[in-house]
Amino acid sequence: MQQLSLHRVSIQGYGAAGCRMIYITGVQSVRILKRLRRRFVRFMTPAVELAGLIYAKTIGKQLLKLKKEIRLFWDNFRKDGEHLKELSKGLTLTGAIGRLQHVGLHFVIRKKFVMSVLNIAAPVCSVFLLLGTISYWNHQDYGLVLSYDGKQIATIKDESVFEKATEMVNQRMVYNTVASANLKITPTFILTAMDSGRFYAASTLCDRLIQQSNGIIEEGSGLYVDGELIGAVKSSADMTYLLQNILNTAKAGDQAAKVSFSEDVETINGLFPTASIISAENMAEKLTGSEQAAAVYTVKDGDTATSIARQYNLTLSELNRLNNNRVGDDLKIGMQLNVQTPQTLLHVKVVKKETRTTSLPYKTVTEKDDSQYTDYSKIVTQGQEGVQEITEEVTYVNGIETSRTTLSKRVVTEAVDKKVVTGTKKRPQYSGSGESSGSLMWPVPSIRNITSYFAYRWGRMHTGIDISGGNSYGKTIVAADGGVVSYVKYSSSGYGYHLQINHGNGISTLYGHTSKILVSSGQRVSKGQPIALIGSTGDSTGAHLHFEVIKNGQKVNPLLYVSR
Repeated sequence: MQQLSLHRVSIQGYGAAGCRMIYITGVQSVRILKRLRRRFVRFMTPAVELAGLIYAKTIGKQLLKLKKEIRLFWDNFRKDGEHLKELSKGLTLTGAIGRLQHVGLHFVIRKKFVMSVLNIAAPVCSVFLLLGTISYWNHQDYGLVLSYDGKQIATIKDESVFEKATEMVNQRMVYNTVASANLKITPTFILTAMDSGRFYAASTLCDRLIQQSNGIIEEGSGLYVDGELIGAVKSSADMTYLLQNILNTAKAGDQAAKVSFSEDVETINGLFPTASIISAENMAEKLTGSEQAAAVYTVKDGDTATSIARQYNLTLSELNRLNNNRVGDDLKIGMQLNVQTPQTLLHVKVVKKETRTTSLPYKTVTEKDDSQYTDYSKIVTQGQEGVQEITEEVTYVNGIETSRTTLSKRVVTEAVDKKVVTGTKKRPQYSGSGESSGSLMWPVPSIRNITSYFAYRWGRMHTGIDISGGNSYGKTIVAADGGVVSYVKYSSSGYGYHLQINHGNGISTLYGHTSKILVSSGQRVSKGQPIALIGSTGDSTGAHLHFEVIKNGQKVNPLLYVSR
């Protein structure tokens, strides 16, 4: 408790000292400010007294005198007014004239005072009047008044508006007669101040100038293409109908198609010389008519002479004539052909969505079978192409395609892969002497089926046996015995690709309707050596091997020499 009390005393002592310090500082500040004020007053007093003395001797004296004169003048004027008011009742003409003379005499006596007032007021009023005049004319707009043949035409801001309007007049006259080919108007210009809201624009002045010409003018609707005036018709509704009809025709029934003109097309209603206005029928012919223009077409993948001719509305003979009769079925990608395209005044751009279907190619999947020889191949599953739907945005200009952008693709039917089994087992190599063993082996090791025997067939003798089976095309044919290849031939109406081997001892064998022969005439072959592949060439109704055995020049039944 004792320590706490001492701490409080200490705090109170510090607070008292702080307050004392603030008090002393405030008192000293007040003393210093009072001292500065007294010194300032002593310093400025002579200057103020001198200024007051000068003012009193000059301006002040005059102002006091003027004030005294004004007060005296006003008192006398007020008294005269009251006196006149009292005497107004029953005042005779002679008395009134006397009173007015008295008032006039009063003004004469105060002439010096009146002149002093006027000498001061007149310059001041003149200055204010001058400033007001300058301000008024400074805020005025100036322009030119155009007059022609004594009549006022229009008011414009400057001569450039007139020059621009004159150019617009001549631009409108696209079908000018000789007399009105150049509209020349030379008006007079008078500069004047006026409200800016009365100024004519160049387009309005253009109409007024045409009205002042000697020609006959009419209201019409002008067609501008890329800023150039093409012509005008009387009715703006006719012009709108003509343009809209061109766009609707380009849609060709596809209401979702977007149609527009490739050029900047604008219609402007106004005054046109009569010679520049044509009928709606003539305007339609002008807009829809065309001329044939030469062009060059680059052949793309899938193009044919017929498709190219159809695209440009040409016959094949016309397309050949344009290309010196060098257009045929051997068109090459990148080849350039001369064509003709219709050249029209307006080019209509049509953007539409088109959907087409394309085929999706199938893949071939090969499976290996080590139990079959390398020349073995069998299709397990036939491949099938898929169907894909493609949606594209196509742009046409005057009916000719200019761009094509793919928007989406959708697979309608998936493609089915083709599966093929092939053998990997190697056949033994035949490096023997090619000598005959005296016995014949079966000529198609992978097929043992006989579809036609050595017998009469269809009214004639079938001189061999036909060996065939499922998927027999391309199967390997081997030599029935060693020997020398007598010949290799092709006959379109007989055995097709075929060969004959001489085995000696009067025995020969023949192999017909093959798709491919693996040996050549004069070559020595060994027993079991691959010599050809099964096919269906020549006079054949399907893939098979026609096998014959010839003994001493006579064809005999092969089954007497070979067995399955």
